[in-house]
Amino acid sequence: MITKIAIRNIVANRRRSFLIGFVIFIAAFLLLIANAFVNGVGYQVNKAYSQLQAGDVIVGWERLRNMEKTDATRLLFLGDNSFEVKNETENRQAMENLQRFLVQNQQAIKSYYPTVRRNAELGVGDTGDAQFSVFGLTPELKDQLLTTKSISMQEGQLLSDSPRSIAVSQEKALIYDLKLGDKVNLNAVTPAGEIRVEEFMVGGIYNNGAGWDNWYGFTSDKDAREMFQYDKGYFDIVKIYLNDSSDSKEFAKQLNAALEDGALYAETGQSASLLYPTMSMALKGLFNLFIIFLIMVIAIGMRSAIRMNLYQRMQEFGTLRAIGYSRIQCYGIIFNEAFFLSVGALIAAFIPAFLLNMIFSAKGIYLGPGPMSYFGGEYLYPDMHIADVALALGALAIFSLIATMNPGLNLAYQSITDIMSKRQRPVKVMRTLYRNVFRRS
Repeated sequence: MITKIAIRNIVANRRRSFLIGFVIFIAAFLLLIANAFVNGVGYQVNKAYSQLQAGDVIVGWERLRNMEKTDATRLLFLGDNSFEVKNETENRQAMENLQRFLVQNQQAIKSYYPTVRRNAELGVGDTGDAQFSVFGLTPELKDQLLTTKSISMQEGQLLSDSPRSIAVSQEKALIYDLKLGDKVNLNAVTPAGEIRVEEFMVGGIYNNGAGWDNWYGFTSDKDAREMFQYDKGYFDIVKIYLNDSSDSKEFAKQLNAALEDGALYAETGQSASLLYPTMSMALKGLFNLFIIFLIMVIAIGMRSAIRMNLYQRMQEFGTLRAIGYSRIQCYGIIFNEAFFLSVGALIAAFIPAFLLNMIFSAKGIYLGPGPMSYFGGEYLYPDMHIADVALALGALAIFSLIATMNPGLNLAYQSITDIMSKRQRPVKVMRTLYRNVFRRS
């Protein structure tokens, strides 16, 4: 009956209901669409981070362990965070321990890639670009990057059959006017400190991702090892992918025990950086905080309108009290009016938000190659989650409580004769509520 009365009151006051509902509709729409956009950012950034920089578990050298995890370039430029050449015996022992563990636990491992990934300078004519990292690819890792769409090609091949071939980003190609078949120089320093200049041919141009994902130059693992003069077995980082990624923390713990606190160490990909895995959560929290704050401000502003409306309807509630409705039932009617109106506005907001999400998740929203591309790439693909709808519903429930508690309980705790006479005496709502509810319990 309380629900029926609340719905009847909403329908009977169409103009007031529409005006309140429209304001809530705007806030709910912004909350849904903003979360969908941030979910898209999170998916793209995390996918590229997992496939290009990290993995479920990474194995790095001692110098990498000592680098601050807040540094965004921690896993981007590994030249200064790789192995110590002078510690040959310790390095070999650590690599043997690693290989033994990987063989013993191969049933838990989907794939693993000992990878050469080292910073170098891209030289084109008289210009140089130090914001560049050579990424050695095996055919298996190349297939994984293409299959997961972490890398997509604009033209040419990611890994060419031709020796001394390199794939660069569209960004680098545009900056230096590079085309397939053009020659570039890579100026590198080997782990032993030797300076090397090697000529490579542009064999592929890949589509831009997030800004930091455009700094890679993909070449064959063989060419990368020859250029940097790596002895057999050496690597900069090992990326391990598990059959069950939720086991990564325990796997890394066991691997660290097997490495015996030597030159190598293991950590989960999610814990290896405090930036990329948490970027979307931080953005989402910021957006949600702003929009929920907006909803709360609207709720506080709505209290005056609700108080005036209840004053005009005092005799209606006096009659309900006189025929036996309790204070809590009367407040239930007031709360339900606000809550059902909020739910209706949420449903109305969900429809266009869902349709926009479907359209843009298929086609993407073009952000361009500038600073906006750091949100995951030149295109953004929104992704709406059920949890975001539940969050919006919870926020609107709190909205209904804030908007109605003071005026609703103020009316509920008036005497019946005062309500029937449209007299409203001051009531200390929280004190009265505490005395009548909490002290009784």
